[in-house]
Amino acid sequence: MARYYATYKCALCGRIIRYGNPTEVTESQLPELLGRVIQNQQFAGNPYLYQAPMYIPHKCGNGNGGLAQFAGFAKE
Repeated sequence: MARYYATYKCALCGRIIRYGNPTEVTESQLPELLGRVIQNQQFAGNPYLYQAPMYIPHKCGNGNGGLAQFAGFAKE
């Protein structure tokens, strides 16, 4: 098993951002975990069921404000 972080990529500056706490899963479980992220988006209007954002705000290093999109899970 390995620990994976939810990872986002800023569309403006290209920076990769870790988000939240790492999840411990096997490599073979990654497709299922990604599927759960997609399924979670169906609950975006329900604050009791919605957990993982597809986009997060990002303050770029040069002072710009970007929008980072969920990109996948990266090893710790």
